[in-house]
Amino acid sequence: MSSPSPIAILLARGVLARLALWPALRIAVYNSWGGPESAEKQRWLAGVLVDQFDGFLPASSAISTGSTMLGTPPDAFYIEEMLLQIMSDEFEVTLEDNSAFEAARDIVKLWNDVCAGKDALVKEWEGQAEKIKGKAPQVQEGPGSGSDWEDVDDGESGDDEESDGGVEGGEGTENAPQLLDHSRSRHREEPEVDEEGFTTIRRKGRR
Repeated sequence: MSSPSPIAILLARGVLARLALWPALRIAVYNSWGGPESAEKQRWLAGVLVDQFDGFLPASSAISTGSTMLGTPPDAFYIEEMLLQIMSDEFEVTLEDNSAFEAARDIVKLWNDVCAGKDALVKEWEGQAEKIKGKAPQVQEGPGSGSDWEDVDDGESGDDEESDGGVEGGEGTENAPQLLDHSRSRHREEPEVDEEGFTTIRRKGRR
C-alpha cells in the first residue's frame, strides 16, 4: 500500500484543525452527544471529508507544471450538505445557523490552497486549535444573552421545562450557536431568528 501523498496529509491536517474550531461540533463532542465515541466520530468525519477529494489529488509534478485534473472536486454546498447530514445522524443535532456552510467554504478554500502548495491556512488553524485543545467551549455573553456555557451543560440533565435555556453568542464571540433541547420533537421546523438576528441549533432527542 502506497503512503499518502504530502498533499493528502496536508489536507487531512487542515480539515482536522478546521473541525476542531467549529463551535457546533465542539459542543456536540464535549457533551458526548454522539455517544462515548464522539471524539472518534469527529476524526472519522475528517476522514470522510478528505475522502471526497481523494480522486482529485494532483501529483506532485502537477503543482509545478500547472496541470489540471479532469472532473470537478466537491464544492462548498456539497460539503455543507454532508456536514449537516452527519451532524444530524451521528450527533442528533440540527443546525439552523450558517456555520456548516462557513466550515464547508473554508474546507474548499483549504483544498485549493494545498493543491497550490500553500500551507498557511493549515498552520493558522492548527495554531488556533492547539490553544483551545482540551478546553470546554467558552461563550462570551453578547447583548440579550441570558446564559453562558455552564447553563447549557447543566440543562443537559435538567427538566424538559428548561428546554428553552441555551447559549447565544454576539459579535466578537467564536460564533457559538444557540442550543435548545429538542427531545420532544423530531420533525424539522422553520429556523427561529430572534430580534438580534441569531438563528438556533436544535438538538434532537436521543435514539
